[in-house]
Amino acid sequence: MNHPPRPPGPPEPPLRVKDSTQPKIAIKPSTMPRLDPAEVAKALGATPAPAAVGGAKGPITLFAVRQELYRRLQSSGGRPGLADADKVAKVPVSEAQWKRLEELAAAIAGPGFSPSAGQVANVLLAHALDTLGPDAVKELARKDQAAGPGA
Repeated sequence: MNHPPRPPGPPEPPLRVKDSTQPKIAIKPSTMPRLDPAEVAKALGATPAPAAVGGAKGPITLFAVRQELYRRLQSSGGRPGLADADKVAKVPVSEAQWKRLEELAAAIAGPGFSPSAGQVANVLLAHALDTLGPDAVKELARKDQAAGPGA
């Protein structure tokens, strides 16, 4: 579609856009519901896939740890705790390991959510055990028996 040429004369003034007369909607982080990845997958007709924690670790891995902490932390009036943790155990860690756990906890923290280094350690330990699988000990014993004595 061809437009007729403009008549000679001064150029048109620039288009001026006024601010909206509608008030802006401000959503506070505390009012936004947390999304459960399983519910999102179901709504999309997908199946949830566990986050793989192999290779170099980056922001996506931290996001997976954060999501797991969101899912598992429950508040009972005081500091939120891990609902499934029914034993407090002393686990030896080096100063460097503890510092890394504290750094991870700080990186994962957000408004109204500040997990402790111990809570992060719990999630990482649970993931490592899940990665081994429930039959890891049986598999190791079977390999040892197949190798024979003195192996």
